[in-house]
Amino acid sequence: MPRQFLKHRFWFSEGRLQRSLQAPLQHLAGPLVLAIALTLGTAPRAVAQALPPAVRFPFLADPLQDDPLDPLLPRPIVSRPPSPLELYALEQSLDQLALEAEALAEAGELEQARDIWRREIRLRRLLGVERELAAIDRVGQWLRDSTATQDLQLYALRLDEIRAGLVLPEDQSRLERMAETYVVLGAIDAAAEIRRDLADAARLADNTAEYRRQLEVLAALRADWFYFPAAAETYGELVALNQVEANPDDERRYLTLEAENLEQAQDFAGAIARQQRLLTLYQSDESLWPQIAPLQHRVAQNYLALGDETTAARQFQVAYTNAIDQGQLEVATNAIDDLADIYKSLGRWADVGYLYEQLLVVAQQSHSAFTMMMAYDQLGQVHEQLGATPSALAAYREGLVLARVLGTRQAYFEEQIERLTGAASQW
Repeated sequence: MPRQFLKHRFWFSEGRLQRSLQAPLQHLAGPLVLAIALTLGTAPRAVAQALPPAVRFPFLADPLQDDPLDPLLPRPIVSRPPSPLELYALEQSLDQLALEAEALAEAGELEQARDIWRREIRLRRLLGVERELAAIDRVGQWLRDSTATQDLQLYALRLDEIRAGLVLPEDQSRLERMAETYVVLGAIDAAAEIRRDLADAARLADNTAEYRRQLEVLAALRADWFYFPAAAETYGELVALNQVEANPDDERRYLTLEAENLEQAQDFAGAIARQQRLLTLYQSDESLWPQIAPLQHRVAQNYLALGDETTAARQFQVAYTNAIDQGQLEVATNAIDDLADIYKSLGRWADVGYLYEQLLVVAQQSHSAFTMMMAYDQLGQVHEQLGATPSALAAYREGLVLARVLGTRQAYFEEQIERLTGAASQW
């Protein structure tokens, strides 16, 4: 390690410090009114508690109680808190320390940078919570892209200590800031807990707009981090809240997001129930009719995921019909493909052929050469299954003509034609 950075190694002696300044956790009981502050203290993350004591205790201890003191700290003759001038000098030194750590990180010396960051962040607490949080947030952005899991856990544990002393409504802004920092550190459960507390406080205060905002942030947070059941549940709360306010646009949006998260959670029955409600809303507004067929297609896919092929087939048929009425060729094509897959699994090849003949007509009317080419390919395969080699050849030849126009899949169609022509000549 370069000599100029030796003095910035993690300073305090791990062997000499035997205590932690973790704040006691208290939960205040009382009626659910905002006249009594909501206590937000929680136990530190279990994963952070698993950190070795030699890592946890020195970092969490009061820097002013170290023996010896960090060289950056003042040494007054009499015991007293640092003066404003001394704190200003400390801040300047820590800013320089942060620059040196960042330079080391950029140079690939992450281990040395991590030691400096720990020292810097630990001393930052003497400058106030806001400056400490800003440093943790900044460093966390660096560490998230590395394998510094232990450091992220350590900083999350320090956030737990700070959070234990905060209450609502007085500390709302700081708690919001902490929720964002928890996300940077990957402590999503802690961030979600804060958002839930903020939402509950807004609800108790009859602040509907703030209650909605916090629920939206919470739902998006859960969804972004793949907690799909929890995200769906929160979007369900927003749906229920909106039913009181009766805003159709918001109801459709929340129902859509709730259904999407239920799909991700593989609760297909739950997703279908929300989507059926959405279909009712779409059908009541002519301007929304173009959204009906795509949603019916998703409903059909969910029925298929449940193993209900009969209902899925009916839904694919309905989606196809409505897509044709709306001129939605892509939706119609996808619905036919999915329905054809069901019929193929049942050996209903004649029905499969009929589907692709219908798709061919639609593609011709919309002048979609690519869809026509794909339809001819499928028709060729169907005719082969039915043993109608001349019809299969004719379909593949039509597909080849379109493939040459489009400049794609020419070799594929040529191979099919050659294969069938060779087979026919052997007869």
